Amino acid sequence: MNVVQEPFLLPTRNGDLFCIYRRPASGVVSAQILHLPAFGDEMNKSRAMTARAARAFAALGCGVLQVDLRGCGDSAGEHSEATCQGWADDLHHAVAWLKSRHVGRGMPWLWSLRFGSLLVAALLERGHGQVPLLLWQPMMTGKQQLNQLLRQKVASTVGQRDATRVQELRERFQRGETLEIGGYSISPALAGELEAVSFALPDGYRGAVCWLEVAATTALSTVAQEHVESLRSARIVVDAFAVRGPGFWQSVEIERCDELVQASASWVENGLTRGISREPALL
Repeated sequence: MNVVQEPFLLPTRNGDLFCIYRRPASGVVSAQILHLPAFGDEMNKSRAMTARAARAFAALGCGVLQVDLRGCGDSAGEHSEATCQGWADDLHHAVAWLKSRHVGRGMPWLWSLRFGSLLVAALLERGHGQVPLLLWQPMMTGKQQLNQLLRQKVASTVGQRDATRVQELRERFQRGETLEIGGYSISPALAGELEAVSFALPDGYRGAVCWLEVAATTALSTVAQEHVESLRSARIVVDAFAVRGPGFWQSVEIERCDELVQASASWVENGLTRGISREPALL
């Protein structure tokens, strides 16, 4: 199926958000998908992979929207002003745009990578439905993301007399300082939100979940398996798989993982065929 790509700016009260919408050339859209991106440089390193997956989903008949959140990529704003709450608001604008484009379709599918899974709760809390979730290498806590950033900052100072330790960086946030890490300005407000945010599903959630990890083997990591079992114990149906491939979100060179795209497209196609939900979502 031929795919059409439409870049545009989505206006919000806090500035324009750069978006790319991919859809079947036929104009017949079976489901809508909204992408929740990774954080910072991981988002940039993943662009080739997420674009490849978006085209694969569009070829199945889906309309796929990718958004640069406020202060990221080609969207308006400074990263120093970014917050998790502000990014959640950006995604609500994206949901509204998708609903206006295809009236009556309800909540779009959500598709996230890494940090993006931490924004799921904010969407579900605003009554966006019992949406199924497909998780790409999900983070379970924002503290994991913050610790990664702080270790990156420490590593960048190795060999200098004023080499900074993680605890010292946390104390600087507490004093109200904004830190430059890997080319991104991290404010105390954002650091505080990252300390507190976690992946969560509302009580009574009964949507389908698909968890996909990229690894050197086809076995889920121990940590992932524990989280999957926790979801299952809450009576949530979870499909969980590991596929072989490189960590494209962190590789120095641009990498691709065709098995991840194929596994995701298969899950989407099966969901469309079975009608797993009136309001499906990919994370």
